[in-house]
Amino acid sequence: MEKIKDLIEKKVFKTPFIDTHEHLIDESERLDCIEPIIPCDDWALLLNLYFSFDLISAGISKEQIDSLFSKQVNPINKWGILKEYWPYLKNTTSGIVFRNTIKILYGIDEISEDNIIELQNRYEQTRKKGFYKYIIQDIANIKHCHINSPIIACKKSESPDLLLQDIALNGLIQVAVKPYSVPENVKINSLSDWHSLIDWWFSEYNQIAKGVKIGNAYFRRLDFERVEANEVEKIFIRKTSLQIVSSEEEKKLQDHLFWYCVDKASEYGLPVKMHTGQWAMNNVMNMQWVKDNPSDCASLCKQAPNTKFVFSHLCYPHYEEMLSLAKSYSNAYIDMCWSWSINPLAAKDFLKKFILTVPNNKIFTFGGDDKIVENVIGHAFVARKGIAQALTELVTENWITISDALDLVDNLMYKNAEKIFE
Repeated sequence: MEKIKDLIEKKVFKTPFIDTHEHLIDESERLDCIEPIIPCDDWALLLNLYFSFDLISAGISKEQIDSLFSKQVNPINKWGILKEYWPYLKNTTSGIVFRNTIKILYGIDEISEDNIIELQNRYEQTRKKGFYKYIIQDIANIKHCHINSPIIACKKSESPDLLLQDIALNGLIQVAVKPYSVPENVKINSLSDWHSLIDWWFSEYNQIAKGVKIGNAYFRRLDFERVEANEVEKIFIRKTSLQIVSSEEEKKLQDHLFWYCVDKASEYGLPVKMHTGQWAMNNVMNMQWVKDNPSDCASLCKQAPNTKFVFSHLCYPHYEEMLSLAKSYSNAYIDMCWSWSINPLAAKDFLKKFILTVPNNKIFTFGGDDKIVENVIGHAFVARKGIAQALTELVTENWITISDALDLVDNLMYKNAEKIFE
């Protein structure tokens, strides 16, 4: 068994990923510390996403978390804020991601009061021009990342071969919620104008976009139905005039715009990536909506058989249903982005079952889903460990051969993504 494990781990760890989902800003923007994406510029920044949500879950106060990510607080003093909660979180995957990041990138085995100065010094030494490529390709062994920009619906990156772009559609579907979707020189007076705006985003960026991303599952069910333009024209006018719109009317408007965007994506041959399952934020998740995601996704696949739907995050915790979905619908694909950091044991379990249940060209196994480039290292390490364990267990449990397992690695880690997105 040890030989099998070693062979598979060696193959998995030397094989590059295509990272299908991150929220990274450009390197120059990171170096300029643009707010609010980069609230501080010290070692604590590496904790400023999923670990911070776990901190809130563990009971940290708002004052403490604001201080942890404040530019006004000395980085050396920030351990004093964290140390009470570190024992509670160090073994969560968000803690393991951080620990592996500082170990691989900075050579620091474990954070403690004794090495905070060293950690801060190494953070500063690494954070300099060229560090994105160094981290992503040289350290994390990732060919490139697909980016869902946290700033704008889509942009032309300063590193187009490293940070490939998706078009974010939230603000084009949920009118006025994401005003960055409307360029300053564009005037919207009618639903037709809004259609033209959507058309502009696709015509402007389809050449560089690898897909489109829809994250509206944070705000509603995914039960989008086809609604004609003439049914929502007046609703749109009232909405943009800041008049009261009922929840039923809001749904009809979003349904119409969703399908307008999806049909446009299909017209340009762009896969449609959709958030499903777990929400990143605290104290707001609608568990019933999450539970309904698989059946709603099946309806989407049925309504648009020519659209490639890529469902993210395994719809955790409802991942068994997503196996059935991907097995049943030829246009349903699964992206394991973020799932390794939500629950790596569930992700490993899912991958084992997927290989035995669904054609294995329909899965993409990695995306860190992070906004801090250093953390890509820790996320990739956890994913590689999980992939290697899944394949090793399939071999030792006599489901597949060692040759089968080794043959799967390239497809799982980058070839599937190349075929669908490149």
